[in-house]
Parts: sequence; C-alpha cells; structure tokens
Amino acid sequence: MLAAKLTSRGNFIIQAVPEPVIRQPDEVLLKMVQVGICGSDLHYFRQGGIGDQIVTYPFTIGHEAIALIQEVGPDVKELKPGDKIVIDPAITCGRCDQCLAGRPHTCRHLKFLGCPGQQEGCLQEYLVLPEKNCFVIEVDLFPLGVLVEPLAIALYAAQMAGSLTGKRVAIFGCGPIGLGLILHCHLSGAKKIVATDKVQARLDEARRLGANWVGNPDRQEIVAALSSLADSDSSLNSSENIERIKDIFGSKEFDLAFDCCGDQQALHQAVSILKPGGQLIIIGIPETDQIYFDPHILRRKEITIFNVRRQNNFFPQAMAFLKAQKNRLKSLITHHFPLKDIQRAFDIASNYKDGVIKAVIDLS
Repeated sequence: MLAAKLTSRGNFIIQAVPEPVIRQPDEVLLKMVQVGICGSDLHYFRQGGIGDQIVTYPFTIGHEAIALIQEVGPDVKELKPGDKIVIDPAITCGRCDQCLAGRPHTCRHLKFLGCPGQQEGCLQEYLVLPEKNCFVIEVDLFPLGVLVEPLAIALYAAQMAGSLTGKRVAIFGCGPIGLGLILHCHLSGAKKIVATDKVQARLDEARRLGANWVGNPDRQEIVAALSSLADSDSSLNSSENIERIKDIFGSKEFDLAFDCCGDQQALHQAVSILKPGGQLIIIGIPETDQIYFDPHILRRKEITIFNVRRQNNFFPQAMAFLKAQKNRLKSLITHHFPLKDIQRAFDIASNYKDGVIKAVIDLS
C-alpha cells in the first residue's frame, strides 16, 4: 500500500509500505477514505515537532479521518465490513488512573495517531485500529466526517466554559475549531461574539456563522478596536441599528475568551479584554515552547485559565452537532487533494493560501 511520509521539515514522499494486518481480536482493518489536515499536522510539517514530541523521519502524520471497514476481528461486535466510520485517533489503555477517573484524553499510556513517539498516522491507504476507536457515521454525513474530531474539541472546550447564554465571547483563531465554537456559541445564546484571524476568508465565514464583529490583527489593533465598539461600530452603524449596537457592544469587557491559534499576541489580547473573573480557555498549540502572561493583570482580574487537551468522549455530541448544522458547516471543507499532491496540499494549508479553512487528502 501507499503511505505519505514526512522525510524532513516541509517535505513528503509517497512510499510503498507493508499493509497492516489484524493482530488483536477486537481490531478492525480500515480502508482510509479521507484525512483532514489539522493545525498540529502543520506543526510537525513546519517545525518537525510539538514540544518534546519530535518527529523521527520518515513518519506518517494525520489523525482527522474517515474510512470504510474492510475486515473485522473475531471479538468485534458492533462493526461489519462496509460500514462507514469516523476515527477517534486517541488509543487509550483503559487501566491507568486517568482512564479510570473518566479522563481518557489524558491517559498515561496514550497512543495518538500521527503523534511522534506514539503511533503512525492516517495518511496511508490502510490502517488497523481497535473497534472502540471507530464511530459509525450516517451516509449523508460521511463526506463531512473529517470535521467530527475538531468539532468534538470545540464542543468540549465550550463545555468547560459553562453556560454561554447572555455571555460576551471572544474567539481568537478561525480555523475549524474556532468556527465550530462560533456557531455553537451563537446557537447557545451568547450575547456578543467577536472573532479574529489573519485570513479574510475565515473572517467571512466567522460572520456567516454568527460573529457580530471580526478583526484582522495584521490590519488593526484588536484591543483598541474592541474598546471602540462600546461607542459605535462602522460596519453595523445605521439609524435603525443604533439600539442594537448599544445592546450588543455596550461593554468593553468579555466574559470568555477562547484561544484557538496558540499565538502569543492573541493571548495578551485575550487577557486584556476579559472582565475581572473572566475565563480564558486555551485550545491552540503555540509554535514556541513557552508563552508569557502578565502575572499582575491575571492576579488583579483573577482570570481563570483552562487548558484543553483534545476532547473527552465528545464524538457522539460532535456527530449530532454536525448532523443538525451540516448545511452551515459544510463550507468549512474548502480544498480536496489526491494523495499524490500531498506536498502541494500542505504547502497551501501551511501558508494559509487560497482561502483555505480545512484541506482534505482523498485516499480513495
């Protein structure tokens, strides 16, 4: 079979490798169909690692994936050949203190697909996984299935924040996770949603999904721009909208901020606009090994910081959300590439070219 292998920073080859076989009775053989390009994949592509998870070349990345069941082991109960499934890429032990405490996402012995030192990823034609990592998805949702994993992260992060009704929410970074959060916050009754990104197509999508205001940090000073919204907003301002503007943008402070980009500047902006007692939820992965906060602002405002470690059993909720909102969410998948064009796909995704939001590699 064929697999895409990172051979150095920024470079792929397509290589013939042995086809995997079922070795455990609860395993299934998968024919891979599509793999989405995630932000963490781009870290491995550009930097060759995330923190102490350093790529040893050659290595196969990729973890957002849909597949067809090809073969099942003798102890597999719920799946059969031909089933369309979405992959949960986190293979957990089920025995450690974290798994037993209901925290499998922080499993002590986690093997995550496409993570260096843990498990080869999904950018190959066939893969063997435990049955528990495969979720049957409805036929009409299957073409959007690569969105399930990032949506699960978005919904898990939102759950950390508690009730969103009436809240003022800021979202930094409008990739699929950030955009999923925008839609979820909008549907959950958030009073005010602002979003930032450096790609105009993503800002346009953020507005379509429910953001009241969007901004590009390369073109404007975000904190100052948000402060000015308490008085007026030129993009909304008209005689019939004055009262609505005052109602939505009447406060310069925010209850919640979600960092979906891992950018140091965005983290400073988030802390600056949060109200005393506000919450900062960090989802994005920084490109540096350390990030910095002003401890005096954190202390004086008593800001609560949550870190999001992927997601915790949110695949069913994510599939339900995708089913209910598929017509709104389908435009998040902007690009498709065959496996042979994987180098071009990653070059486009890594440089945020051509209005890319979610790029997908087609393997069949």
